[in-house]
Amino acid sequence: MLGVVGAIRHGAATIQREPGVWNPQETGGLGGHLAEVTERSRIALDHVTEALSDPGPFAEDALAAAEKALYALRRAVDDQALAIEETRDGSPAATVRAILVAALVNADAECVEGLAERLAGIARSRPARPAIPADVHAVVSRMGRVCVDMMATAGRAGTTPPADTEARIEAADADVRRLRQRLDHLLLHASDPIDADAALDASLACRYYTHCTELAVSMARHAMLGAHSSGRARQ
Repeated sequence: MLGVVGAIRHGAATIQREPGVWNPQETGGLGGHLAEVTERSRIALDHVTEALSDPGPFAEDALAAAEKALYALRRAVDDQALAIEETRDGSPAATVRAILVAALVNADAECVEGLAERLAGIARSRPARPAIPADVHAVVSRMGRVCVDMMATAGRAGTTPPADTEARIEAADADVRRLRQRLDHLLLHASDPIDADAALDASLACRYYTHCTELAVSMARHAMLGAHSSGRARQ
């Protein structure tokens, strides 16, 4: 296995080898930064989801890992912002599309960081509050996995066929809609009462995951634009 650092470096190298707007002579390290910020987003969401999914004795360890991952994501976003400015100011040959794609993906990742921090806040507060019922908890956990998987898809979007990425986007969208309907039924229409704090935490967590999944879709589509658009233009 490559490990986290190896996977990030491998992803960065793969994106920079793609034909299209990511010409390293023109755009410097923007392609590599894009790969890292996407992977860091996935890692942060993965650890936060673990913390939310495991209310037991390992939740504290998962939260500590989530804090480190969130810090690394913030650093990656800042590094990409700096790289964008340096490329724009110091590389007149850089394509407008490459800079735009990098900036849009970075903006999405910054939003993911804020939402992941809110999810971590819910995980931190959970031990002091009534437990979320198992059936509701299962929906929240599944929503988290859909979100993490979609962010992984975003990380591969520059190196996989666009049709495959679009199929995964459609599947994630269908899963999110189904899970939200299931949650609404459990919270609003089920006969068993649920504690207000538990209901609010579950509802907010699913809302944040929904937004993160939408951001992952946006990142995937912009990554596809960066890697494949000029190839389509030549066809």
